Amino acid sequence: MRDFEILEKTRLSSAERMAVERFCWEVREGLGDKLSSITLYGSAAREDYQPGRSDINLLVLTSSLDFLALQALLDPVSKGLRVGIHPMLMTVGDLHSSTDIFPVKFLSMKESHCTLWGEDPLAGLVIEREHLRLRCEQELMNLLLRLRRHYVYHGGWNLEEKISGSVTGFLENLRIALSLGRETILSRDQVFAAAEPHGISSATLARVAGVKSVSPPREELETIYGEYLVAVERAARIVDEGV
Repeated sequence: MRDFEILEKTRLSSAERMAVERFCWEVREGLGDKLSSITLYGSAAREDYQPGRSDINLLVLTSSLDFLALQALLDPVSKGLRVGIHPMLMTVGDLHSSTDIFPVKFLSMKESHCTLWGEDPLAGLVIEREHLRLRCEQELMNLLLRLRRHYVYHGGWNLEEKISGSVTGFLENLRIALSLGRETILSRDQVFAAAEPHGISSATLARVAGVKSVSPPREELETIYGEYLVAVERAARIVDEGV
């Protein structure tokens, strides 16, 4: 099954849509019957995609990924990378055996995806709540340790880079963490308000997220970094105690 028409409903530019379609055909030609499916996921399958800036993420699933298969992928992947296409290469077995170690990633993929080639591999994928809780706690605690270390190792400098490079992942883990006690997963637009009852200021989250688009003065950046540390620590405690 091929469904390239669905790309028309995304925010991909016409050139990007053509590049994705070309990538799919070249992967199919290289892998032959080993190809199981190709699925567009992440921001490229959502309304927040920014043409020319956001990555175009594709999950390429195969029946096997031996060395010959990897060699066959060299050319299409090389071409794809030049236009922002970032494929995740997995076997079908890899996918189903990895939901316990990558539950947040796969849950996010299930929420925002469209299959371009083959059958939808994410529709029936089961992700356990406890796996989500443990992964969120691990990610949040790791982030807290890295933020503390970064500040002291770098003498309080390079804060903007550290915030910008980590805040998207933080908000995603916070979103999943705050959803664990709910029947449905919070949307990305609901995270700030949902964090308030748990002692995480929505204003703080807005300031931290804003660093990605606006460079604050040094003194203000110090304040934001401190607030970020508090928010991450609180989020880690929330998950550990159970939301």
